[in-house]
Amino acid sequence: MADQIRKNIIIYLIEDDTSQRESIESLLAFKGYRVEAFKNANDFIKLNDIHRPSVLITDVHLPDQSGVDLHSELLKRTIDFPVIFISGESTIQQTINAMKQGAFEFLVKPFDINDLIIAIEKACNFELKKMDLKELIKRLSPRENEVYTLLIKGLNNNELMNKLNLSLPTIKQYKSEVMRKLEVKSLYELISLSN
Repeated sequence: MADQIRKNIIIYLIEDDTSQRESIESLLAFKGYRVEAFKNANDFIKLNDIHRPSVLITDVHLPDQSGVDLHSELLKRTIDFPVIFISGESTIQQTINAMKQGAFEFLVKPFDINDLIIAIEKACNFELKKMDLKELIKRLSPRENEVYTLLIKGLNNNELMNKLNLSLPTIKQYKSEVMRKLEVKSLYELISLSN
């Protein structure tokens, strides 16, 4: 399974410190990951086609813009793959902003390389599940898709009943079908994968 994950996913690495970038890139290549490394955010943004599935590892402090601002720009373009931030020095506010935007992990330099590998593996698994979910959504009927859309907005059973003008047993049946077809075990998992 781990080898399959590594073959399917590109790890984008943005780090302005050459020795750190080359060190991380070599380690990830040694571990079997496909890596594309960049020295700044602008070089990364210039990519014509950002591959999916992928994971982004970026320094918070880059010469052209912060990693947090880059993440914000990607989200505006609806590019929502997992982002792992690495930083030698960041303010509490930067950390908070990164987490509010949905950062997958935030590692402070010098970090243990095993912590980075664990974060990457978790991010890869999350990314693959998210990509699978997009395909699975196509299986939903129009009504199930409507229920799904309302579920990820956080509507409870009573709100769903009122919005869709359906009985509680019918709502529960639709929710059950949505969860089954999307292969998720909990509403929390569904919402986190959908965001």
